[in-house]
Amino acid sequence: MSLIAGTIIFTRDDQSYFLVTDELPTPKFYTVKMHKHDGDTALGSIVNGMKDELGIEFENLKFGELAAWHLQGLETSEDLVSLYTFEPIDSSLLNLERLSLLGLQFINARDMQGLLKNVDMTGVIQLD
Repeated sequence: MSLIAGTIIFTRDDQSYFLVTDELPTPKFYTVKMHKHDGDTALGSIVNGMKDELGIEFENLKFGELAAWHLQGLETSEDLVSLYTFEPIDSSLLNLERLSLLGLQFINARDMQGLLKNVDMTGVIQLD
């Protein structure tokens, strides 16, 4: 079993917002478990989690980037988790109330430097 992380990023009024957990003091990206022995793929696992658990319509998302996230803030490969980013086609279709009930919220990028510094953009690919 492996953890896979994902977030949705949207921009409003020149400010970027990321979907993260409401954990304090430092939020985390949304994660799902991937079971390779069951034939799961990383992308399929995060898409299914967002659709089934969060109620986000996949047709309203477009791929952003693929990065790596240091889950525990270490700088070694031992805590690296794949991080998929998505952008909503129409952010008004996101059910913010449901996300809140599930412990998720959108946070302004300027308020989450602690989390963003643990994202490894080395070798990132843009998914167009």
